Amino acid sequence: MSVPIIQLFLKAPIPGYVKTRLARTLGDVRACAVYKALVHRQIKALPAGWPLEIHFTPPKAEASIQSWIVGADRYVPQADGNLGARLAAAAASAFRRRSGQVFLIGADCPTLDEETFYSGLAALTHGNDVAFGPTRDGGYYLLALKLFEPALFQGIPWSTPEVLERSLQQAEFAGLIATLLEEKDDIDDWDSLRRSGFTVADSRNQPQAEWHG
Repeated sequence: MSVPIIQLFLKAPIPGYVKTRLARTLGDVRACAVYKALVHRQIKALPAGWPLEIHFTPPKAEASIQSWIVGADRYVPQADGNLGARLAAAAASAFRRRSGQVFLIGADCPTLDEETFYSGLAALTHGNDVAFGPTRDGGYYLLALKLFEPALFQGIPWSTPEVLERSLQQAEFAGLIATLLEEKDDIDDWDSLRRSGFTVADSRNQPQAEWHG
């Protein structure tokens, strides 16, 4: 059996473009440094041997993304549309290219570790079609799929506390067996950063994030 694909959704690390809610407290430059540190941490915490795809925005940032995240298997501009459309396009592409499982993640969860990925894989290999990693604010930090189902990405009120609940409803509507992984915090604003205890090294000392899958 082939190992899962990880699809990591990123924005180019441009002050004022990333972590805008956090920037209301920290300012654009410091918020961007937090974002870069989160991405570096996440890259280091991925399971060895799993293919990594970077799905990035804006599309014109490909060169800077490739120089920042070194060693990924694919670099793909995110599709047009809302978050659901972008996630759906990426997942559909992966399942068209190969069989196996697909894990969709961002870099906002400072405790998403290798153990969690293997928990998601175990869930998919023991009768579940989809596994969500729930966040305490009502969203999810990870979506693990055994098959592509468009309904999971349709009719979801993205960026609201109803994301996970509606996603579970959509899974049930589509006849999918879904399960939940461990609940975790993600970092969106100053309060969530403070609760997480996540500390940020000087981003100038982290010019690249290397992946050795």
